[in-house]
Amino acid sequence: MKCVSYTRTLPWKNHQGELTIAEQNQRIAAYLAEHKELDLLKKYSDRKNDEKARTAFDQMTDDGVERKFDCIILASMYYCGPDFPAARQAIKETLYAAGIDLIVLDEGLDTRTASRKEVEDYFEAKRCEMHAEIMFAWRRKQGAGFRLTSSVPFGYIRRNGESNMIKDEEVAPYLSEAFSRYASGQKMRDIAKWLNEQGVEPPMRHKKRILGKSYDAESDQWTTDMLRCLFRNPTYTGAAANGSRQIIAENCHEPYITKEQFYAFPCNMREGENKISIRKSYKKPNPLAKHIVCTCGYALCWHKDKKTEEELFYCRHCRAHKENGKDLKVPSATIYKKVMDALELEHLEEEKLAAAIQQGAGRKVIEAVRAEKSVQMKSVLAELNMEQFRRVPLYESYMADEITKEQYCAELLDYEEAHRKLNEQLTEIMEDTLIWERALSLRNPWIQQMAQYKAPEELDRNFVKKYIEQVTVTLLGNGQAEISLTMKTDEWKKMLGQIEMGDTDDGKKE
Repeated sequence: MKCVSYTRTLPWKNHQGELTIAEQNQRIAAYLAEHKELDLLKKYSDRKNDEKARTAFDQMTDDGVERKFDCIILASMYYCGPDFPAARQAIKETLYAAGIDLIVLDEGLDTRTASRKEVEDYFEAKRCEMHAEIMFAWRRKQGAGFRLTSSVPFGYIRRNGESNMIKDEEVAPYLSEAFSRYASGQKMRDIAKWLNEQGVEPPMRHKKRILGKSYDAESDQWTTDMLRCLFRNPTYTGAAANGSRQIIAENCHEPYITKEQFYAFPCNMREGENKISIRKSYKKPNPLAKHIVCTCGYALCWHKDKKTEEELFYCRHCRAHKENGKDLKVPSATIYKKVMDALELEHLEEEKLAAAIQQGAGRKVIEAVRAEKSVQMKSVLAELNMEQFRRVPLYESYMADEITKEQYCAELLDYEEAHRKLNEQLTEIMEDTLIWERALSLRNPWIQQMAQYKAPEELDRNFVKKYIEQVTVTLLGNGQAEISLTMKTDEWKKMLGQIEMGDTDDGKKE
């Protein structure tokens, strides 16, 4: 097997026990000495001073896409590209997806023998590990009083050259009073009226004036919506929060209100859950909304019978689905069950195909595709060579005054257009080859998606959005229906139809 190695220094991480490039090469050489089936073709290496230039990792990625090698050996995943998250993504989504195997010595990963789930778990663990390190550093800085975002909430300012926030003394007394009034039970509209009477600028107008920047200034009057945004922002408890109002770190700056008072506010007492429950009792959401259609092409209507409270589907457009002038209606539970049954069949089919691929099914198809594409590439390359030879005599004819300048320019444009089209054909052939290799392997997106399939207790919206593109229903009499599923990755599933299930080779790995 043709393989390459990749080594680098660690510009992003400085920890004890960091390996030099020479030490990484020694580990890789020791591994190769024990595995004679691996033939090292090239060594790729990046150093700290290579960060702004085109890196060896970039070149390795390009060479891998062109299938110049079959396997990459790393001392550790941490020694992988100048930008670790991007490098991890490039290896997983580009190289591994293109059929390039990966051997990571420190972690003991060898995709040649590892199962698909083991590889997925490994990459996910690395992603989580990196995310945890980033969040640790972020929390540490937040806990030390640093605010990492550029925006500063109303009521706070940041002095020049300082990262931590302090109270804006110009508006602090009024804001403190507003929090106190709301905590004592006063309504937002009354607080807004009081702030307007005091002549306090609304947040954006205040920000525009003190910073001197061209913000789109809001109304010059306080509104209940402005106050609601303030009263629901945990930053005023002294905590650092993200855009979703999730607390990242506490005690980062001087608070306006205690944490206990904040969560006692009416707008923060989970009244939203009560409203949602009331809404759901009135109308249960349809998990198949925008995904379920009749065979006539129109979306099926969801209906709840007022007398029986039974949930039903029907088509108001299709005349074939009417009985005695009335719309045929099928219980939602019937369709939901049929959808779940169809998904389960898809899952079983995926397991069968995945097992066959592991045993070598599809190898002959891939080899046939490669042979066909190779012939096509040679044909296009031959045409490219012919076009290149055409340019020289054209220029010579022009210099010898055998053709006019206008004729020369016209012929040159024809040449450039033909050259462009041939290059596009060449690119399409190479991309099509990679698509087929991916489709007839365990990296097929349909296989990967159905491998993650976990049947919920009942059909829900998130589940449908993840797996299903469309549900087509043929309504029958007596509350029955026939359905067909179109999966999110249905085109990839169709390509697996080329596999002959009986054609396997247990001695080879796909």
